[in-house]
Formats: sequence, structure tokens, C-alpha cells
Amino acid sequence: MIDHLHYESKNPVVIVTGASSGLGLAFARLLDETLPEEISFWLIARDEEKLRRLADGMQRGTRCFSLDLKEEFSFAVIEDALRSDGATVQLLVNNAGEGMPGPFDEQSVACHRSLCDLNVRAQVSLTSIALPYMEEGSAIVFTSSVAAFLPQPGFATYAASKAFVLSFGRALAEELRPRRIGVTVTCPNPMLTEFFTSEEKEKLLTSYKRFSIEDPALVAKKTIAAVRKRKVVVVTSRLGRLVRLLSKIVPQRWIIRFVAKAANEKP
Repeated sequence: MIDHLHYESKNPVVIVTGASSGLGLAFARLLDETLPEEISFWLIARDEEKLRRLADGMQRGTRCFSLDLKEEFSFAVIEDALRSDGATVQLLVNNAGEGMPGPFDEQSVACHRSLCDLNVRAQVSLTSIALPYMEEGSAIVFTSSVAAFLPQPGFATYAASKAFVLSFGRALAEELRPRRIGVTVTCPNPMLTEFFTSEEKEKLLTSYKRFSIEDPALVAKKTIAAVRKRKVVVVTSRLGRLVRLLSKIVPQRWIIRFVAKAANEKP
């Protein structure tokens, strides 16, 4: 149980984005097993069929929102639902995101815009919408990445978007501290989920990053444990903590050149 959440609130809800697969699915299942029965879940993802399957297997009231958070109308749908239901958001898990490996100039403007819309704009928009419905003891989780700790040639837009999430989450944690609303930013390594295409998974498994792959269920467990402890930043692996340390003590230009060289190596 996340001990500091206030379950006596009227119509308490947990909102999880990107809930149909990967880490979002792991968050939903873990929280379903540990939170009291009076908590209901709002699950957000594009794939309605997968959301329904998840909801059918959960133990408590669940509402599915088949929405694409890159579309502006999606936020109006959520805001209208919060207002009409009189909900109190006990926990907001801002997890939805996408990646786009490869050289920046080989990717289209539309791809860069799509990534920034989901990884950056959607996080800010949904947080802004949910905050008026949060109270003392509520909490927000942001899914960032170990990539947030340093620029990554070959993954430039993604790493920059995750650096934004980390910076935003840390600043928001301080702003909301007087209101006793917790903010936790989780920074995992890559996970073999639907975040990656089959081709991208194959490349990942033959690159240096294969040594850093994490299990979504374990990442979710460590993240929720950090929420309980009111930790602002959690790095869920030893290798991730090493990357974070190196980013502080080794000149970043050296690390960037190493990453660029490793990314260009052929398996």
C-alpha cells in the first residue's frame, strides 16, 4: 500500500497512461494488487482491445480511455471526466512515451513532433489537468529514463525529451512540497516492451545496451517503493546509477563521443 495516500477521499482514482503494455501495464497490475478496493483505475492508451483485456483481469472498478495523447481533444475528454465524476486523483502515473533511435537528420519532422508531443507536451498537459483534483497525500509519477542524464547521439530527441521530464519533475516536486503532493521521477534502462519495434529490439539485443535491459515488473515495484518513501528521483538499476554518477564526474563530451562511437558500431 502507498501509505500516505488518502483513501477516504471522495471517488479516489488512479490514472495510468500507456497502460496497455510494457511498464504502464506493470504499474496497473502492481497497483491493482496493492491498493484498497475503494480505489478505481482510469487506464489510458490507444489500443482499446488491450485496455479491455487488462480491465477484465483487474480486481476493482476500472474505466478505459482509448485515447491518443498526441491529440489535443484527449485532454478535454479526461478533464471533462474528472469534473463530471467529482474524482480525486490519488495517483497520476505519467508513463506514455515513445522512442525514435537513429540519426536526427534521417528522421522526419513529423516523427520528431510526434515524440515531443507524447513525451513532453502530454506529460505537462495531463499533470496540469489533474493537479486541481489532487490533495495532500496525492502523488505523481513521471517515467523518464537513464537517457535523461546525458545527451545521446543516435537517440538525440528521445534523450532530450527525457531530460525535460526529469527536470520538470524535480522542479514540480519542490513546488508541490508545501501541499504535500509527492512527485517521483523514475529513470529505468531499456525494457523489451512494445516501446520498441521488432527491428529495434533486434538492434538493442546486439548493441552495448543489451547489458542494461530491465524487467518492467521490477521497475514498477522499485518505483512504487520510491513513491512510498517520497523519493523524488529513483534509478532502478545499478548500471543506471553508475551512468548517473559518471555523468556528474566525467566530462560529458567524452561520454557523448563514446556513445556516438558505440552507436555507430555494426554488430
